[in-house]
Amino acid sequence: MIGVNVSDRDSAVQDLLASCHAAIYAYGVIAAYLSDADQALDRIAIFRNKRDELLTWFGNNGLAPIPARAAYQLDSEITDDATAKALGVLLEDRACAHWSQALFYLPSQLQDTESKFLQTCASRSFEWSGLAKPFFAS
Repeated sequence: MIGVNVSDRDSAVQDLLASCHAAIYAYGVIAAYLSDADQALDRIAIFRNKRDELLTWFGNNGLAPIPARAAYQLDSEITDDATAKALGVLLEDRACAHWSQALFYLPSQLQDTESKFLQTCASRSFEWSGLAKPFFAS
């Protein structure tokens, strides 16, 4: 998953938006390889909703959001159901990392919502893998 160098409020929110763009793309590819694509399609909807929330924040704060790329390079090759699920785990784990890093820089009106999203990313990682992993938010 791509990211933005996070050093302040604006770069933190840009990084979260970039992460949403990449996850939406990747989950589209994952869905194509799953025997039952519903789980991946649900994840696309979740990340689209988060993207839209962040775009609203950008608009309300007069900032230009980072655009989505036309395509992204995936971190692993997907060849079947198992490798698609493995990439789903990686996506959610990386989302946890992006959200955890951003929390320190986010304005207070975003911290609560985004910390909850971080928790749901960890839950979705568990749903893909069956493995619970601890994480710490800044």
